[in-house]
Amino acid sequence: MEYGLRIATAGGALKSLNESFDTEWGGAVLWDSYPDAALTALYYGSEFCQELLPGIRATEVFCADCDARNLEAVLLTPMVTCKGLDRIDRLLGSLTDRGWFPAIVFNDWGVLNLVRKSYPCLSLRMGRLMNRGLRDPRLAMQAMGSGGENTARGTGIRKLAASLGICAVESDADLEPGYLGVGDEGFERTLHVPFTFVASGRNCLEKAAATSTGRGTFTRGLRSGCKAPCRGVCRPENRPDTPRQLWRAGNTLFFTAPPEWISRHLALADRVVIHQQPLP
Repeated sequence: MEYGLRIATAGGALKSLNESFDTEWGGAVLWDSYPDAALTALYYGSEFCQELLPGIRATEVFCADCDARNLEAVLLTPMVTCKGLDRIDRLLGSLTDRGWFPAIVFNDWGVLNLVRKSYPCLSLRMGRLMNRGLRDPRLAMQAMGSGGENTARGTGIRKLAASLGICAVESDADLEPGYLGVGDEGFERTLHVPFTFVASGRNCLEKAAATSTGRGTFTRGLRSGCKAPCRGVCRPENRPDTPRQLWRAGNTLFFTAPPEWISRHLALADRVVIHQQPLP
């Protein structure tokens, strides 16, 4: 097994893997359950919001930093509109022209098609939004079998991924383990911890709330341009219907996955990606 680390900014000081767990996010409680292994990759970009995709210069800095550290550079991309797809096209074109070839995590079929057609030199990783399994912090985990893994889950999409030459399938610790399979499809299985996304969408409440106050401003704010007021911001969210800790980061709601969920998924993972905080 190996580790990846999700970073928020390019070119910043990289903490050690132990230091990357922040007690504010509950990571230190989970650390003892993780096996010793090497850090091999850094993850950067956005999984959930095209407005937070990094610019060309920042991504170059990220790729150069990974190269200097002998780590794999992995660029996260979200679901996108046509505008967002054009932006990714320009970003990847600039990177490849300059000799940078990060692995691409796609969470949108359009991004997959773009990379396969225009940038076959870039390896593809199927992002965790492609796991359409139920995630609900109000529910206890339902699992099949004595080991708790229903590895028949996701068989079809894993076969599709293998047929398209995708090098990895990624997931978070959702309600039922098994989506990552048993490892016989020929690609890497990657688990993101400790935060599991609950819901995400393009109608961003953070963006709307950041607009100036006034009659009808909130609804107009949903359609307005975005200045990324959520960048680097994460706050707890309390709900009366679940005891689990929830976090809102931009257009996405997360919760901290229980250790028992993570431990069952760990047995199916070739790489574990540590998130220092919930990030969209």
